[in-house]
Amino acid sequence: MGKVVKTGVSFPEKLLKKFDRVIEEIGISSRSQAIQEAIRHFISLNSWRLSEEDVVGAILVHYSHEQHDVEEKLTDVQHDFRDIIPSALHLHLSKEDCLLIIAVRGKASKVKEFLMKLRRVGKLKQVTHLIMPTY
Repeated sequence: MGKVVKTGVSFPEKLLKKFDRVIEEIGISSRSQAIQEAIRHFISLNSWRLSEEDVVGAILVHYSHEQHDVEEKLTDVQHDFRDIIPSALHLHLSKEDCLLIIAVRGKASKVKEFLMKLRRVGKLKQVTHLIMPTY
């Protein structure tokens, strides 16, 4: 970690009280540590979209296996991006529904392209992701 810089932040009172209760409940030792963690989380959720840095994360795809060709199309897209997919896990949620969890690792632009192609498969119930920089 580099040089530490002190800064002042204003909070609505109710927000700060709730924040203090949460950090106490999860065992974080100080507000500063919790704010640093919150800022890292915010950066992780958002900054990867703006850069060419290396990222890592997971993409979750919820779909019905009863939709014709969906599984085949999902597999085809994954094969096109095998250089950024170290692993994938297929879960059976019910008789009809499946969840595909795809681990990704690579340049942010390639992960964004992969996400766009996944969404174009069509007939997916939900696609969500958690991507973070590898800094």
